[in-house]
Amino acid sequence: MKRVLVHSVERSLRFKNRLIGVGWHKDPHRHFGPGGVEEAAELCRDAGRDLLEFIAVPASVPARALTVRPVKRGPRTTRLTELRFDSPRPSGHPRNDRVVARIIPARKPRADRKAIVFHHALLQRHWGLWEWFLTPFAVRYPVVMMAAPYHFERTPPGWFPGEGTVNPNPWRLYESIRQWSWDQRALMQALPETAQLEPAAVVGFSLGAFQSLLAASAGDLPDLPLVAVAATNRYAFGLRHGVLGRGTLEGLRRAGIDADRLDRMVDAVQLERYVPRLRGRRVLFIAGRHDRVDPPPSAHRLEAALLPTRSVWLDSGHSTVLLERARIAEEVFRFLDESGTG
Repeated sequence: MKRVLVHSVERSLRFKNRLIGVGWHKDPHRHFGPGGVEEAAELCRDAGRDLLEFIAVPASVPARALTVRPVKRGPRTTRLTELRFDSPRPSGHPRNDRVVARIIPARKPRADRKAIVFHHALLQRHWGLWEWFLTPFAVRYPVVMMAAPYHFERTPPGWFPGEGTVNPNPWRLYESIRQWSWDQRALMQALPETAQLEPAAVVGFSLGAFQSLLAASAGDLPDLPLVAVAATNRYAFGLRHGVLGRGTLEGLRRAGIDADRLDRMVDAVQLERYVPRLRGRRVLFIAGRHDRVDPPPSAHRLEAALLPTRSVWLDSGHSTVLLERARIAEEVFRFLDESGTG
């Protein structure tokens, strides 16, 4: 019965997003440059020759024009803190190029200043959902959550959240992941001095887990324990077989990108190719058995390539993994304690 319920909830995401227009593209050409599809195909080909080199970040990436202020909800000041700084790898969209991160304080301040850095899923606009999800984590650690490119306040006017990352031009995915990696490095570098926090682990959810594992495979996040929750894996597979890909596939078709061309353009976007580099690293892999956003056998392929320190399979789907927040936090605490980080 639970499996049927989970599948129903997962499939409802497609209808909810269709109703509000998220993931669907009225003008499939607006994310292309003057060279159109041919230009995009060439850019994808160049980036895909060595994806890890493409997203690689310099050793030092400063967070410029950085501001720190308390988060307000109406007239009320919350316990949360907000950091903003200029993206070190700007996209050309002013709103997207001002990075935003929020710090959820630990229930009790830690003398060692250790913090968890969290990266969220695709298509996100509302901080409240993730603050709720991360509440159990804040029992022991402050949590720093950075808005990915084109999400939350970084969403350009007239776009849905995440549209700049996943749209009918596959090149924008490459571009967004690279900017995300640079922004992450700038944030990690700024936290000790600006917020008096020392990153102790990186936790990613869905596309956030994809990005974290990919960045680590490229040599970033050295020595930090990694936690991947409901990680996505092969981009084209998720579009074709997952419940959220139909709008993007329709946009690709209308833009003139058929199945064969799509495969060529995103062939490099397969996380399982790169994560063998992380074997021997401290990695906790958490997945839902009934994931319909990136359905089986995607997570199994990724797990086999990664050989994580420990795997936890939950009786959940993709989005419904959020409801397991207390269990996930407990698994993360156990993992960090065993890693000598807690």
